[in-house]
Amino acid sequence: MITQLVWRPTDGGNVAVVTRARHWLGLALPRLVGRRPRGHLHDDTELLLCELVTNAVVHAGGVTAVQLCLTDETLRVTVCDHVAAPPVAQHAAPDADHGRGIALVETLATRWGVDRDRLAGKCVWLELSTAGAPV
Repeated sequence: MITQLVWRPTDGGNVAVVTRARHWLGLALPRLVGRRPRGHLHDDTELLLCELVTNAVVHAGGVTAVQLCLTDETLRVTVCDHVAAPPVAQHAAPDADHGRGIALVETLATRWGVDRDRLAGKCVWLELSTAGAPV
């Protein structure tokens, strides 16, 4: 049984990597959690992955790796980039077209955090429950 998949984009600093990450997730997630993940797992994972990848491109020099890891009833999504500074939640105005990514992560993820390496950047991770998903 597959429990971990990693993707290392070659052009992680290009905004097109967000679309490529979404495509990769569409292929990778069913391999981990089965063909019919619970309720909103795919949608929540796709939204949050895109937010983390976009943050890495816009604020941290680009994506170096994306990882999905399944343990028991938890899916961990990790996005690594070039900058060690942690993401900062913003308080977006109601009519703003950006600034809600970390707020979405805080709302939808079971938990999240940052693993930092001063020389290699950081990895922002989040966890989602897979309870009820066929594995």
